[in-house]
Amino acid sequence: MLDIDFKSGNVIYNEFNIDFSKPLKLQIYNLNQDLLQVEYKNNYILDVGWSPDFDVNGSFIIYIIKDYNWGNYIYKRQCKDIEKLKKYINQAVKYLENI
Repeated sequence: MLDIDFKSGNVIYNEFNIDFSKPLKLQIYNLNQDLLQVEYKNNYILDVGWSPDFDVNGSFIIYIIKDYNWGNYIYKRQCKDIEKLKKYINQAVKYLENI
């Protein structure tokens, strides 16, 4: 699980059930595009997913989206490990808090 302070964000979707003490290949069905969404003021969304779905060779993708415009993201980072994932999410939260 993630231990992240989303500050003023409101978690609207959370299916982040990945246990980083176990190999990802044993959690293949938890690796999908819809893991976590956090809503912020002014129609901003922080989105975390895995792509491609159910593929252990994929990666986490962290987006900041405005006005549900998924084709024109404001922030995007990709990674495979928990430390970078936390770092990128914290960067996104900091950005969203300072808008």
